[in-house]
Amino acid sequence: MKYKNHTNCRVCNSSNLTKYLDLGMLPLSNNLAESATDPIHNEKYPLQVMLCEDCGLSQLSVVINPEILFSHYVYRSSISQGYITHCREMAIDLKQKYNLTEKSFVIDIAGNDGALLKEFKDEIGCMVLNVDPALNLYQICEDKGVRMFCKFWGLDAATHIALNWHQKADIITATNVFAHVDDVREFIQAVKFVLKPDGKLILEFPYLIDFIENKEFDTIYFEHLSYFSIGPLRRLCNSLGLEVESVSHQDIHGGSVRVTIGNGKADLSVGEYLVRELMYQDIGVYNEFAKEVKLTIAEFAYKISLLKNVGGFAASAKGNTLLNCSGVKLDYIIDQTPEKIGKFSPGIRTQIVDINHILYDEPDYLVILSWNFADEIISKCRAAGFTGKFIIPIPTFKIIE
Repeated sequence: MKYKNHTNCRVCNSSNLTKYLDLGMLPLSNNLAESATDPIHNEKYPLQVMLCEDCGLSQLSVVINPEILFSHYVYRSSISQGYITHCREMAIDLKQKYNLTEKSFVIDIAGNDGALLKEFKDEIGCMVLNVDPALNLYQICEDKGVRMFCKFWGLDAATHIALNWHQKADIITATNVFAHVDDVREFIQAVKFVLKPDGKLILEFPYLIDFIENKEFDTIYFEHLSYFSIGPLRRLCNSLGLEVESVSHQDIHGGSVRVTIGNGKADLSVGEYLVRELMYQDIGVYNEFAKEVKLTIAEFAYKISLLKNVGGFAASAKGNTLLNCSGVKLDYIIDQTPEKIGKFSPGIRTQIVDINHILYDEPDYLVILSWNFADEIISKCRAAGFTGKFIIPIPTFKIIE
């Protein structure tokens, strides 16, 4: 089975799901091809977002088989220095809040190439374990001194850890993964199974209100099954005997939240977020968002059509959503992930090249497809010798000299 239709809310099980955005038939955003004619480009699925009008969770209308999406994963966290800095600050913050020592045990769910846990090891020296299904990242992770258990997170993985590590976790982190999870109930149950009674689950995910207000439709792709706010998350946690204890906003990835979950009490921050989210229970807000998204896509396609010699930077999932929705084909896309170089983006079929490509084939414009790291990308390109202009596509089309 490649995919299944999603008919009941994954938080509250309601069938009261209303579609508010349809981006059409799109390819898998990380499904890179070996050539411009590779038949892999023919695999497309409906990319639609629905609102549960009972609990307020936004979610996709289909679920792609996770084995297809994640068993060989071409995204690498450590490519971005901005993200590494974010990880270091997070490790320091949690060390101070929870008095972590070299005896503490930290698990990172879907920790990719070990970027976050490496900072925990460097800053604290504690025991760490990355639970991630991507076999191609195993050696990269281990080379950082981060032990990796190649498995999807769930009760089976938690049971294995409990039996083989003989120790429960002080902290379990899950950054930019909770939105990827279909069975969120089992995800939380597995955390409870292997977390100490006074331990904490730390989630980070892109925040629904930033997503809506900044028109971040390009963060919609098949890996992102849900678009969370605090209300639905708290409802889920409460149903499983846990509490959302605190919420803080993070600037990374276009606006994210860091949520602490455990057996304690909710602080004032939780109530503040819940009050702010009251207006986002109205389907009218989402219908208006969908109209703005369509205008943004049309504006991007039109303004790019007026330009010549346009390349892109970052063969990212969000970039592939933008390019496929708009039908824009760039001259090439620069990326710094070794596994992506020489391949072709899905759907639009644009070749992915190394940053040195601009030395002998400099475009007049570079579209920053990972706009959440725009400052870092601009700095890298200038250092590499790029003298042209940059385009920021989201939330509005902007040219930077």
